[in-house]
Amino acid sequence: MFTINHIKLEAINSTNDYALSLKDSIVFKEGLVVTAKFQSMGSGQRGKAWEGSANKNLLLSVVIEPKIKIDEQYLISKIVALSLCDLLKKLGIEAAIKWPNDILVAKQKIAGILIQNKLKGNVITHSIIGLGFNVNQVVFMPYSPAATSLKLLLKKECHVFQIQELFLSFLIVRLMRLKKGENQDVEYFKSLFLKDKPAAFESQNKQFMGIIKGVSESGKLLIQLEDNSITAFDSQQVKYLF
Repeated sequence: MFTINHIKLEAINSTNDYALSLKDSIVFKEGLVVTAKFQSMGSGQRGKAWEGSANKNLLLSVVIEPKIKIDEQYLISKIVALSLCDLLKKLGIEAAIKWPNDILVAKQKIAGILIQNKLKGNVITHSIIGLGFNVNQVVFMPYSPAATSLKLLLKKECHVFQIQELFLSFLIVRLMRLKKGENQDVEYFKSLFLKDKPAAFESQNKQFMGIIKGVSESGKLLIQLEDNSITAFDSQQVKYLF
């Protein structure tokens, strides 16, 4: 599926933006892959910039055609996050999914996901899945959470193209399961960072303790507060405190 239309770029501002620029062309269909050796304006959740050294990391965008309703859009994020966990497990690394779109290893960020959708009515016809995956980079700016990479974890250089092919192979499996209507929530919640554990959060400049109980169908984080009530937060309303 992801082997026919593959556009390889030396450098680009954003692979997602480039893929979106092709939306009226014949190549904009499920299976399109756009990769770059360097991305100058890669972005993540909340508009944050994605740091990446040239030729060191996996920077790609993939187009799929999920044909699901807009209120089910978080299903796409779930299968991408699970595909990354599958990949890391294959390499002997246990990962966690930090809601909404980050992958952590030992509380350090190794990958980030950015998904943009194209709609027809209330149906998602196309999704552009953007991925930044730290492969061979070893020096990072200070972040919260701190960043890590495969090279730091495995103590060796990894071939970026092989990591790409592994990710796409797992994504195909997860996507086919989604299209069959298969529920993958059990696996997702098993990998959800801090689920069922007391943790510190911040919302509206106020800190509080809570326990993550899950994620709603619309993609909101469900946190049990100290009075045992459960509140749903979107990504702009709450942040983790490390």
